[in-house]
Amino acid sequence: MKLLGSAVVGAGAILGASAWRRHLATLEPESGGEAMVAITDDGWQIGMRRYRVPAAVERRGVVVAGPGVAGTSRLWDIEPSVSPARHLAAGGWEFFAVDLRGRGRSWPGGVRSDSLDWCFDDFVRHDLPTAVAAACEAAEVDHVTWMGLEMSGQALYAALIEGTVPQVSAGITIGSPVITPPDARVPGVTAPPMARRGRRVQFRAGAHHVGPVLAALRSSQLETSFRPQLVDPIVPARYLRHGVPDESVVLADQFRDWVDNATMRSLDHQVTWSERMGEVAVPLLVMVGAADLQRPPESVRAAVEMLGSDHVLYRELGVHLGLAADHGHDDVLAARSSPFEIYPIITDWLELQRTERG
Repeated sequence: MKLLGSAVVGAGAILGASAWRRHLATLEPESGGEAMVAITDDGWQIGMRRYRVPAAVERRGVVVAGPGVAGTSRLWDIEPSVSPARHLAAGGWEFFAVDLRGRGRSWPGGVRSDSLDWCFDDFVRHDLPTAVAAACEAAEVDHVTWMGLEMSGQALYAALIEGTVPQVSAGITIGSPVITPPDARVPGVTAPPMARRGRRVQFRAGAHHVGPVLAALRSSQLETSFRPQLVDPIVPARYLRHGVPDESVVLADQFRDWVDNATMRSLDHQVTWSERMGEVAVPLLVMVGAADLQRPPESVRAAVEMLGSDHVLYRELGVHLGLAADHGHDDVLAARSSPFEIYPIITDWLELQRTERG
């Protein structure tokens, strides 16, 4: 409460009360894409949003995308000017933004329940296969590219190893290490928020109330997610207010186990994906922000060395690559410069895969 109080006072001092009220009114997200759902084999509804290719544009392929820890599909379409979903669809890549279980409408019957748990294994064995199959059916294709931020990229690696997503012919991962180092600032795991209530790590209340204030103040407290100097304040403000759910303590504890034991393994420890990365053979674009504090670039570089694929393109997104600045974590997708510096890396690589696939 002390943080909230001082942050609100600071925002009021800078913007004024009436300006702050107007600011909050702008945080309601626009509705992009078409809502659809799919049902997993264990009875969970998976919410998705479909962004169709415009009628006048040739469809070039299909991309299915998943969020990071305590994240939602809103990250792919926070604001139209910095929306990977809209940008890719406009360029011919039909886009499906997925909410893995425990966020958005992705609950049994679409109804949130504080009595339910989930773990990383559920994403690998139920959610990714369901979302990919639903996208293939809706788009009438037999293969797609999966794009995953952080844990959704890790889930792609594990799903490819287990063979649960045979329709994925290529993948893009963003800030997705295999071994997460102890100094990584992973929210709810190695860094705040650490508060828990019942079965949840409590992200939502703080993000909803304090997040927009910190965004308006361009606070350095957002550095682990959105580097304030790289984004328009409306972007983190809107996402934090509407796009951050509470997370399962089971999932957070599983990630803690990975950090403590330098591994990436199933909840029951029966499958150690980090020992089988050589089985990941599809073409991959692996990206990470050069200033990513959540998933440090050296840990992602190490993951590249573990991959079995002969077709891996690694891009560390920063000034050494000719970009205007070193990117962090979420701002890779939503910085002011992302549409003309980072989205083209993605679309050029997608086009290369399309050409090589024939």
